[in-house]
Parts: sequence; structure tokens; C-alpha cells
Amino acid sequence: MVERAEYKLVSMKQETPDTVSFVLSGPSIEHQAGQFVMLEYPGGDAEAKDPEKPIKRAYSIASGPKRGQWGFIELCVKEMPEGWISKLLQNITLSSSFWLSGPFGRFVFDPEVHKDIVMLAAGSGIAPFASYLEEIRDRKLETKAKLIFSNKTEEDIIYRKWLDDLAHHCKNAEVHYTLTRYPKEDVEGEDVWLGKTGRIDQTMLKHLCGDDLADKDFFICGPLVFVKAMQSILEELGVVKENIHFESYG
Repeated sequence: MVERAEYKLVSMKQETPDTVSFVLSGPSIEHQAGQFVMLEYPGGDAEAKDPEKPIKRAYSIASGPKRGQWGFIELCVKEMPEGWISKLLQNITLSSSFWLSGPFGRFVFDPEVHKDIVMLAAGSGIAPFASYLEEIRDRKLETKAKLIFSNKTEEDIIYRKWLDDLAHHCKNAEVHYTLTRYPKEDVEGEDVWLGKTGRIDQTMLKHLCGDDLADKDFFICGPLVFVKAMQSILEELGVVKENIHFESYG
């Protein structure tokens, strides 16, 4: 059921140099892992027909359904070059209030259907997958979950500590990072990044997921160019379209 209600900012954390996570408190909300809400930013666009009308932006819910039932919603906002709302949200203060409406979206994880999932994320595309993983942890689900998370640099990895802790304590969840821009050595000649490098490709997917992909559901979230590239790779690997789920932005 779609509802509109006011929520207050109760905590915020600088996740990366350009990304902040927010926890908002308000009425209980029933949502599925992977859905999003519309956030209304007070004040309007001076160039719009109605400059006093609040600006609305869609943000994936990064928290699990259990927290929603308690009246808490976490959002993850990455500052975008052309996104002036995302820039403003980097500097809001505690106790700020926002109107949210939702939940919306069909990019959802259904534990009754999806028993073996692979999540392919880039940048702030991690948000819905944080909700998936929190759901798996909170409900102690037996779903096999593998996250492959692509970022430019190590400092760009959103929710890294949380993801590492979850993978450590949740036996059926795996987290893998890959960097597309990385220094090969530090000033003393030592390797500074020992994880995977390069863009997600067929070789990396087969190495991490095996050759038999028929029984897996693949979920993709990130910039449109990333989503299209992942769709193409998966189809080339023989994954049927019914098992490829995606959501893009930008």
C-alpha cells in the first residue's frame, strides 16, 4: 500500500567521500527488500512551472523490511555531478524532516522464489542489495547470496564494513569487491589492493559463480551503462532473460 508520511532524520553517516547514508524515523512502513520511496525536498526549482512545488526524487530503501516495520528507513545518497538535490542532501542536519511516499518498485527479493541469487552492483547501486542482505540476515534465510560489487577505487566502497561483517557472520552470503581504478603498488613497492580488479566480465563471473548458472537469479543495479553491460554478458553466458532482474539510474 502506497502511503505518504513525514519522517525525521535521526542519524547520518559519511560512507565515502561523496556518499552519505541516512536513517529516518516515522510511521511503520511495510515494504519488500529492493523497493524504493519518493523523497520530497522542500523548496522548489526556480526554473520549474511551479517553483514552490517540492522536488521529488526516488531512492532505494537500503534497510530491511524488519526495520521498516519499526518505523525506520535507511537511504543511501551519492552526490551526482548534475544532481543538485543529491548535493543538498549531503549537508542536511539531524532532526530535518522529509515527506516520503511509497513503497514502489518491483525489483524485489522474494525468498519463496529466489533461492540462489547473485547481485551485481556498481556504486550506489548497492542500496537495494543492502536491503536484500539485511532481510536474509534478519530472517535467518537459507538463500544462497553472492554479491559482486564494482567500484572505481577502494575508498568508493559504500557499506564496506557492514558488508564484511555480514559476510563473516552469515554463512550463506559472500561478498566480493572489484576495483576498476587502483594503484598497483604503494611508495614502498607493496601491493595496496589484494582483491579483484577490472570490470565484471564473463571470466570473473564464471570464476565466482561456476559454469552452471541455470538455477541462479541475477539481480543488477547501477548506472544504465553498467546494467546494459551486465545484461549482455549474462545473456552471452546462457542465462535466460527470466532470471535476469535489473534496475538502473542515471
